[in-house]
Amino acid sequence: MEPYMWIVWLVILVAALIVEAVTFDLVSIWFAIAALFSLIFSFIPGLPFWGEIIIFTGISLILLIATRPFVKKFMNSNQSKSNLDLLINTEHILLKQIDKFSVGELKINGVIWDCETEDGSIIEKGKLVQIISIKGNKLIVKEVKSND
Repeated sequence: MEPYMWIVWLVILVAALIVEAVTFDLVSIWFAIAALFSLIFSFIPGLPFWGEIIIFTGISLILLIATRPFVKKFMNSNQSKSNLDLLINTEHILLKQIDKFSVGELKINGVIWDCETEDGSIIEKGKLVQIISIKGNKLIVKEVKSND
């Protein structure tokens, strides 16, 4: 089996590269690199196949542990905001009072949205409110205090 282990590592390398090419989440690049190292080490005379497997496993684990957190952070930082996120920090006139027993309403671009306050406070109809976050299908707002 040992004389043919280079074929196994070559197949693993090609398979990992194909998976990496098909997905865009960097899921198998570490295994491709480890398979490349194992392929190179498979040509050392006298190295048993279990030694190559240890090399593959060790390099895979080291690469995963050392680089995966950085790659995840980089991949997540490139995500853009959705249209809904663009509503945060915008100001609107309250169409319906917010109180303990009912949600308020805002009209944004012709669409009526339910809204509530973060702390359960009462805001009267006609007051200017700012959207501070979105929870489910409700906008979380706070009253904008006038400087008068």
